[in-house]
Amino acid sequence: MSGRAMVSTVVILFLGTLNLSSCSATKKEMDVTIAQVPPAVRAAIEKVTAGSKINKIDKIEFRGKVSYEVEYTKDSKEQEAEFSEDGKMLTNTQ
Repeated sequence: MSGRAMVSTVVILFLGTLNLSSCSATKKEMDVTIAQVPPAVRAAIEKVTAGSKINKIDKIEFRGKVSYEVEYTKDSKEQEAEFSEDGKMLTNTQ
């Protein structure tokens, strides 16, 4: 293989790798219901949102990890909390 063909092949492979890695870093969000989340997440959401109105739950897939974000209203204030797939709270904004 000539030097020029080798360089072209390496460049093509490199660009293909960049393209694949950028696709895997895409953030994907889906609306879900409380019944669709794992039991540990459901228990954590119900504990944090006790006495509140749940407005929306999103399932977020990003870089191979899944988390759940819940938007809720408590004492007339909009709040958000995010949980890992095993029910651990990641963030809570009030």
